[in-house]
Amino acid sequence: MNPIPIVHLCAAVITAIVSVPMIRKKVKMNDWYGIRIRASFESEAAWYEINEYGGRLLLAWSSLIAATAMVGVFLERRYWLTYNWTAVVIIGGGLALVIEKILVYARKRNNA
Repeated sequence: MNPIPIVHLCAAVITAIVSVPMIRKKVKMNDWYGIRIRASFESEAAWYEINEYGGRLLLAWSSLIAATAMVGVFLERRYWLTYNWTAVVIIGGGLALVIEKILVYARKRNNA
């Protein structure tokens, strides 16, 4: 069995676990955990709003990682290399999209 999908599944679980407190607004402003961009540090309200939004996106992203992992678990050995590179693109692209959406949200929030 290809070990990479197991790593992806673990990453999906960790990402989901980390995102839930953010969604529930349980993460206070701090120096290491949360959506740490300049806009989120403007006020407590901004912190909680941006972190809730980012947490929801991270939870959705973790579902994408888990789905990718589930596909990889069942592939024959001859497809492992293709899976590994495809997973890098899917997971990396998903993360880039999450980051971009958070930044756009923060910018719109500031302009409103």
